[in-house]
Amino acid sequence: MQALRSVGAFLAAAALVAVAPPAPLLGFTPVSSARERADEARFLDLPSAQGALDHAAVIGAHPHYAGTPGDRALAEYTRDRLREYGFDAHVEPFRILVDTPRKLALELYADGRVYVPRNGAHRARGTPPVGFDLREAGDPSDPATLDPAVGLPFNAGSADGDVIAPLVYANHGLPADFAALRNAGADVRGAIALIRYGAAFRGLLARNAQEAGAAGVIFYTDPADDGFAKGAPYPSGPWRPGSSVQRGSLGEDIRIPVLPVSANTARTLLGALRGRAGPSGWRGALGVPYPLAKGPALVHLAVTLNRTTTTLWNTVGTLRGTQPEHSVVLGAHRDAWVYGVGDNGSGTIVLLEAARGLGYLAKSGWRPKRSIVVALWDGEEIGLRGSTAFVKAHDEELRRGCVAYLNADENVTGSSFRAAAVGALGPAIVEATRAVADPARERTTVRDRWTRQPGGTEIRAVGGGSDHEPFLFGLGTPVAAMGFHGPFGPYHSSYDTLRYATTWSDPGFALHRVAAQLYGVVAMRLADADAVPYAFASYVPALSSGVLQLQTRAQHDGRSIDVTALRAAIDAFATTARSADDGIARGAGPGVERELSAAQTIDLLAYGVEGYASVAFPDIAKAYASRDDAALGDALERARAAVERAASDLR
Repeated sequence: MQALRSVGAFLAAAALVAVAPPAPLLGFTPVSSARERADEARFLDLPSAQGALDHAAVIGAHPHYAGTPGDRALAEYTRDRLREYGFDAHVEPFRILVDTPRKLALELYADGRVYVPRNGAHRARGTPPVGFDLREAGDPSDPATLDPAVGLPFNAGSADGDVIAPLVYANHGLPADFAALRNAGADVRGAIALIRYGAAFRGLLARNAQEAGAAGVIFYTDPADDGFAKGAPYPSGPWRPGSSVQRGSLGEDIRIPVLPVSANTARTLLGALRGRAGPSGWRGALGVPYPLAKGPALVHLAVTLNRTTTTLWNTVGTLRGTQPEHSVVLGAHRDAWVYGVGDNGSGTIVLLEAARGLGYLAKSGWRPKRSIVVALWDGEEIGLRGSTAFVKAHDEELRRGCVAYLNADENVTGSSFRAAAVGALGPAIVEATRAVADPARERTTVRDRWTRQPGGTEIRAVGGGSDHEPFLFGLGTPVAAMGFHGPFGPYHSSYDTLRYATTWSDPGFALHRVAAQLYGVVAMRLADADAVPYAFASYVPALSSGVLQLQTRAQHDGRSIDVTALRAAIDAFATTARSADDGIARGAGPGVERELSAAQTIDLLAYGVEGYASVAFPDIAKAYASRDDAALGDALERARAAVERAASDLR
């Protein structure tokens, strides 16, 4: 009998364990956590692959470069969908300078002599130049690529110019590449530099060439970096075809003409150069010499752009919360260089499907605690114009109450999951991936997929190049981005079509649905949590790593830098952060205003950007670069004070 009672007690205990509720969600009490999970279960059934495909068909129907009729039509389409889903939606117009091509020309004088045609008694001199068709050839298997509306590839932000000059191949366009040319007697001064994309933001590469004295720049994508050397090019595979051209903006202060061309065109240009072979890593995959040489070929490069002040259109929809002074903003840019079904139709689609699910919940009685804003930005491809205009127009309310910005850009181009976030949001992203099923395997989650990948559940550093920049680097708003990635050969070209997306990026659009589910879950948790689910201790590795980078750089440069006070402040912050995190995890904590203030302070201190690359402690890095020891000391003191101010907010 005693044995039977023991067995019975064991079975009862086992039953209790079996039905024990899951641990509360980060930032929620046990009661609110159970309610949140029930709401999320309803939401997860709502985004659909078919809904995502329907949006993709609309997005991929016409080119929609910023300011064009196709762009305006998509602004209205997305507004109408958000209204249909239950959001208070409108279009916010703004005025901005938009570049379009007026005249683009490229000719090659392979023999190094400018052709002079016959004139009366004078015979012709030289050989007529090779003229290049700058249009993308297109592919008959994807009719969208053959549409005349595709237009000519160009670089927004290029200066106007009409130059005939020697050609120089400058590899990746980095300072070391220009130094190698100078040392080989092939100085880029007065020449036109042929540069392969990929080493850094294209605007930085153009500025490198400009500072080296180049008279112009021609960009191309080498197949060694994206093309047949990596794998089968489109349409047979996901890599860039040789006739494809990567467009792109350059940013400010470019004073020389810049033009992008295809790898096929670059092969002809490279074949006209003569000189000794370059150093290791200098050669690409085009099957021609990549010499350290200035000429003998001459190139005629002509660029003239229209620069027109134009109306652009942000689409903004809001689900008003019970505490509307606080908000979570989800954003994706809607404009594209051509069709942009991947960049950034994917982000637009993901947020529309997330909005459809959130709106359905709202219609059925759910209401978020903090408002949820869905914004589809215009003008991102020409310099983050829409998001910057929005932040400027709504600065005070965002600074006071936006607890997070979730960016969706080019986020379904393959099957590998990635996430990037500031320290405060990393753990919330990891937790949310456990709530969304992986369509590739039964009874597994996005977290399982992520864990199986090389590197595991790595939260990447936040860099530059997308619409999170004005939020993070302007306001200190905590930001994050998530998505599925893979080879994306049509980037910024006319090949970024619906056919490419349904063939290579996400054939059944199941991952678009998963991404919509994930963005929706993260938005719900940030909006509904009793305490904003930040994790402040997650900032400490970034802060400590930034200090170590400064010390290592100073040691390498033979400079003295005293980080003792800053290190002590970070150590004290770590203790305070762990205590605050314990309270936040239980749904308590110091309160929204103080949490947000602390996060903004650390974000503005710890995160910076140069082109696409992240920069630790940007204020200190700027002072260090000035070589002014007094300015460096002041920057270190400001950093110490900022860390202590953030810790004070959390006590």
